[in-house]
Amino acid sequence: MTLIKLPLKQSVGGPDKPTVNVGDSVRCGQAIAVPQGLGAKLHASVDGEVTNVTDKVIEIKASDQQTYDYVKIPAELSNLEAIKEAGIVGCGGAGFPAYNKYAQQIPDGHLFINAAECEPILGHNISRIITDAEKIIRGIEYVKEIVGAKDVAIAIKRKHTNAVALLEEAIRGHDDISLELMLNRYPEGEERAIIRDSKLHKLLKTDDLPYAANAIVTNVETVFRVAEAIEDRKPVISKDITVAGRLHGDNEVVEVKKDVPIGTMVGNILEDYPNMAQYGELIMGGPFTGSRTDIAAPITKTSGGIIATIPFPSLKGKKVGLLACACSATPERMKEIAASMDAEVVGVEWCKNAVVNEKTGHAKCINPGICPGQAEKVLKLRADGADTLLVGNCTDCTNTVMGIAPKLNLPVVHTTDFARRATGERIMRHMLPENDQ
Repeated sequence: MTLIKLPLKQSVGGPDKPTVNVGDSVRCGQAIAVPQGLGAKLHASVDGEVTNVTDKVIEIKASDQQTYDYVKIPAELSNLEAIKEAGIVGCGGAGFPAYNKYAQQIPDGHLFINAAECEPILGHNISRIITDAEKIIRGIEYVKEIVGAKDVAIAIKRKHTNAVALLEEAIRGHDDISLELMLNRYPEGEERAIIRDSKLHKLLKTDDLPYAANAIVTNVETVFRVAEAIEDRKPVISKDITVAGRLHGDNEVVEVKKDVPIGTMVGNILEDYPNMAQYGELIMGGPFTGSRTDIAAPITKTSGGIIATIPFPSLKGKKVGLLACACSATPERMKEIAASMDAEVVGVEWCKNAVVNEKTGHAKCINPGICPGQAEKVLKLRADGADTLLVGNCTDCTNTVMGIAPKLNLPVVHTTDFARRATGERIMRHMLPENDQ
């Protein structure tokens, strides 16, 4: 028996309200919960029977015999209404409901498609481009028409040469679509960084949305799901996922699984890897901004990766200073990693570019990926008693940390080290953009 767990909150906004009860038979693609205000509809991702309904989750026991068909969105709905009915949310970030984003008109504005694959290790966006570039372009054109944009730029790192070549071929004849080739550094896929480094050359304030630049930024998988909703009348029932780590013994593996049913548990996915090496933790998402997860956690509309890291080294007896970055792990997440290494945290500092919201504790970077220097913060952590640094900084900030920490005899551990080592990637230390994998 396969159990599917569908959280009622999978996007910005409140939790959905269930429209099914325990014991109901449901079909794949059937709407089973609706938003109360801002949010997105939730659909069954399999044929099966509802076994549990709470204010947080709907659980479905999948039928042994799946039809591999789905309940289609009504044909008479407009393109924008089809997006709403499909329950599409942003696939690459916080999960803002696509209907609400695209309902905002940007006359003579700019539509940016985020294909930067910002986080290292993750590869599902690039994989989708390689297999479905033309459908992605059609999805882009649908969104462009809906929002009233005058042009489109696809932001992609220039290192993805195969995907770049396929996109160049797919946009032939689309004079309104161009490519923006990005540097290979983190966080080049952050939406404000995309707008800053594009032809607009505009740095938005930390509390600005792209609308302030008469622009909309949307993820490449999101526009693919838009094309599915409009052309195939298909609701959001699956997600592309990167699965990575030492999944075949000590062999370093990075694989993409397309169209994983939403609600599939992490443990069910990892059953495909019976020879997994011992791991330190499982990360849901990317190594910079992902969170610790477990085998009982479900895939959601915004899930991007499952990474099994190497075991954590012991830093018992070490006094660790944390240097947090607005584009990476929060101090709470860093303390979790420090605890896994048996380290004592003696100080916490934010990057100089971080603007922290006192109410939420969330931080935004003044100028994503462009570092003002971290010497002052490193010296403060040493004064607090740190003999080791645990940092979560972006490419440029890490470079500046490495400009001073060795001179102070302070060893540096990066929060992404354990995921990178598990996948054979070079760890974050001093890195030029072309080497930042």
